[in-house]
Amino acid sequence: MRDLCSFDYAVVRVVPRVERGEFINAGVILFCPTEAFLEARIALDQDRLTALAPSIDLALVENHLAVIPTVCRGGAEAGSRAGHAQPGGV
Repeated sequence: MRDLCSFDYAVVRVVPRVERGEFINAGVILFCPTEAFLEARIALDQDRLTALAPSIDLALVENHLAVIPTVCRGGAEAGSRAGHAQPGGV
């Protein structure tokens, strides 16, 4: 039987205007050092985001969000932060 292990998580939020206190959840990052597991899933609801901020640059937001899973995966495409993102990489 496999041992239980603890996972930590962080919710990725987009906050178009912090002074209004509004945000939408755009993804989650999961981390388990015991299993050497680090992964992110991103799913941006463009309609909800544009309802909160009609003039927001969706392409810019999506480009920034796309970096998160890339860094979590590591490797050369993740750039200089890749080694720090992987469990045991620090």
